[in-house]
Amino acid sequence: MSDRPKWLQSLAEFLIDNITVLLTIGFAGYIIYRREVAQIAVTTDQLLTAILGVLGLLAISEIVERYSKLTSIERSVKRALSFLESRLAEHPSAIAFFQKPPGLDSYVQSANQIDMCGVSLTTTLNKQFSNLRERLKEGAKIRLLVIDPDSLAVQMSAQRSEAPDDVDYYRTRLEATFRDIEYLHKSWTEYQSQGSPSKGGSVAVRLLSYAPSFGIISFDANRTNGIVFVEVYPHSYGYKSPPTFELTPQRDGIWYDYFVGQFDEMWKGAKPWKPKTVLDGQSPA
Repeated sequence: MSDRPKWLQSLAEFLIDNITVLLTIGFAGYIIYRREVAQIAVTTDQLLTAILGVLGLLAISEIVERYSKLTSIERSVKRALSFLESRLAEHPSAIAFFQKPPGLDSYVQSANQIDMCGVSLTTTLNKQFSNLRERLKEGAKIRLLVIDPDSLAVQMSAQRSEAPDDVDYYRTRLEATFRDIEYLHKSWTEYQSQGSPSKGGSVAVRLLSYAPSFGIISFDANRTNGIVFVEVYPHSYGYKSPPTFELTPQRDGIWYDYFVGQFDEMWKGAKPWKPKTVLDGQSPA
């Protein structure tokens, strides 16, 4: 008895979904029965009417079927959207949020404000040296934040690395970093001393007395089209694939402002760097 309501419901749903098809079959069967079984004479007009009736029912059946499919698709799409909205509102997947370190060439080549913060920035500066030099000539303002090689930041960085006792690793990387920075500053100073047209570009470097817990690279941070990349620094292992995420002002709002503010606060508290190379008696910028 408990199964009967379900059986009746299934039958009712079947009849509703297939009513036009059943009517078409029934009507066609009735015409065939009259002509072939009951031997009732059917005139040409009656036959044409019957054919048109069957065709009409078939057309209605097709329309109903299409409408049913569209309704079903619409319901499925709404369910999927509702599910996605609930999942996104709840908590985005970390796999979707974190990403691989981005290629920076296109960002550096088009930005007017470039801010970079990291332990040493050795690899980034080496890869982007030519782009940074060209952006200076085009008037870009560049700010670089790295750890102070004469502070405890070097030991702090080593302590959380895969080789806690290898302090020389970070000193070597910093030496390479400052060679690139010195050369970038020298190249920029020479460009200016040659009387080349200046568009207001500048490069400034400051040193942190502590090891930052994340790296920040931002482009045009104070503009509506700005973008910020944040790399979370690992501890002991995981250096091959550190978590990195991207922020934009339109999409990420207060968190975009938060990390832009983090760079500015670190910049304020950092020690200005002075280049060792001074050309033609000029004072360092």
